[in-house]
Amino acid sequence: MSEELGAGKGARVADDLASALRWRPGSDKFRLLAGIMLALFAAYGGAYLAVGAARGWPSGFGDSFALWSWGRFVGEHAAAAIYDPVALRSAQLALGMDPGASYPFAYPPSFLLLLWPLGQLPGALACALIVLVTLPLYLWATLGRNWGSPALIAALAAPTTAIAIVSGQTGFLAAAFLAGGLRLAAPNPVAGGVLLGLLTYKPQLGLLVPVALVAARLWRTLAVAGLTAILLVLLTSILFGAAVWPGWAAALPGFSHQFATESSEIVHLMPTILAALLQHGVAPATAQLAQWVAAAVAAAVVWSLFRSGPQQLAGAGLSVAALLATPYAFVYDMPIVATAVIWFVAERHRAGEALGTGEVLVMILAMLSPIALAAGTSDFPLAVLSLILLLGAIVRRRADCAADPPPMRDGYDCREHCGKAPTGDEQR
Repeated sequence: MSEELGAGKGARVADDLASALRWRPGSDKFRLLAGIMLALFAAYGGAYLAVGAARGWPSGFGDSFALWSWGRFVGEHAAAAIYDPVALRSAQLALGMDPGASYPFAYPPSFLLLLWPLGQLPGALACALIVLVTLPLYLWATLGRNWGSPALIAALAAPTTAIAIVSGQTGFLAAAFLAGGLRLAAPNPVAGGVLLGLLTYKPQLGLLVPVALVAARLWRTLAVAGLTAILLVLLTSILFGAAVWPGWAAALPGFSHQFATESSEIVHLMPTILAALLQHGVAPATAQLAQWVAAAVAAAVVWSLFRSGPQQLAGAGLSVAALLATPYAFVYDMPIVATAVIWFVAERHRAGEALGTGEVLVMILAMLSPIALAAGTSDFPLAVLSLILLLGAIVRRRADCAADPPPMRDGYDCREHCGKAPTGDEQR
């Protein structure tokens, strides 16, 4: 009898421990942990923004001077000349650029469609306008119509939000195009395709988009995205001259050489496989090979996730894999990681299932890693590690749900959101 009582007590202890290590979204325990973490994130973000504001424009807002100077240059010179580093630097110095700074323009000419009107405004106003326009777009792409949900607080408090604002870059815009395009890819292939086509202004972040669309059989979305990219080429050629695209193509080898020679100054801001290896002294050729291998693995993962359609969990996986596949991404491109975390939690909440402690720790690590990148105080590849772990958690969730889907809850079928059942809209 005593042995049975002991066994029963041991089982209860094990059950209590297992319950303590599970975090159901919406539970008081989860809300408490999320509240504490978001309060800490908000405190960091507030301090980060305050420092930037105290320094003023342009020194307090990263690359905002670069974006404004590029737009101003196009308004005053032949657009193709923006790919002449000597001519561009001379114009930037005349605009007041710090002589120690370097802001070459390596983007495709399609980016000039946004920069040219910004360049006609005062620099500080242009910087503010970028945030005022692109932040709401990012929030819409991440949240959809759920503006009243706690996810809004999470998106605003995420460290990547403050970092993207102070960087003066367009991380919100790229995230909005990617997340918004994925959100609309199946229900509205025209709008989704247009958004994904507009992402070609940062082609390095869209390397895996065609893989996802083909895997999900979203042929109309893929066609619209391709057509949008072609129209951008035609429009920029008309507005800025036919020489602008050949000028960009001819300048690419120079930009690659410049990155190779100056990468030691910026790799600490890059959450990529290539940057992590270069920081640790790996030979550039070996690091580039490893990056391409990582890109191939990321493509295979995205293909697997999207084979049953563009569910939200698959979109979260693509958002993370995009940063592992590209050799060129910076900390200001990481708002899309916060989107992936929010989508990961939202899927679990709809399924009525709990998160494991390991999953919670991985999400916290993914949210914290941009802080380490922005600080630049450690060579440890925390960002890359967090991205790999987060993608692994997403893949595991998709596999678990597909193998053993829970029963429907409030009209939610895990199979349709995790990857077992087809969406019913293959856009043939």
